[in-house]
Amino acid sequence: MATSVGSDLFALLSLLLVGSLVLLLLRHFLPLRSTPAYVLVPIFLAIFLPVSIILLLPIDLASSLRTEDEATRGVWLPFRAVLVAWRITYWLTFGLTWFILPLLGEYIDSGYRTPRDRFIYSLRSNGRYQLIVLVCAAGGLVYVFVQNGFRGTSVKAMVVA
Repeated sequence: MATSVGSDLFALLSLLLVGSLVLLLLRHFLPLRSTPAYVLVPIFLAIFLPVSIILLLPIDLASSLRTEDEATRGVWLPFRAVLVAWRITYWLTFGLTWFILPLLGEYIDSGYRTPRDRFIYSLRSNGRYQLIVLVCAAGGLVYVFVQNGFRGTSVKAMVVA
């Protein structure tokens, strides 16, 4: 049975390099010492996670090859490690995109002075946006049902689109 120690080391060093480059990029545009951590960490993750997908995809493809020859596989990781990496990347990116970054943006842009008022304003503003998106999606669903009838494939096609 082949071990993935070399691939593990390469993946770890690659992720450390990507993280370092993201920090250098943030340092160029933000004063790291005076920027609050509640801003810096989500922004770091918002840049780091999509860039790490560039590393994760080839590793996933190489890991799914059905060969036992390490030389032809390249950089590969065990199935469970790849699965966990994809799940972490997907769900963190999803949460950042739909919840954390919009709330953070409205929180920072709000004109209120107290954190509680800023947070309430941010929740209210993002709730309004999410409600508009939900109403538009419901309208699209009604349109698909009227055009194609009530079939599961119609709903699946709309969700995929």
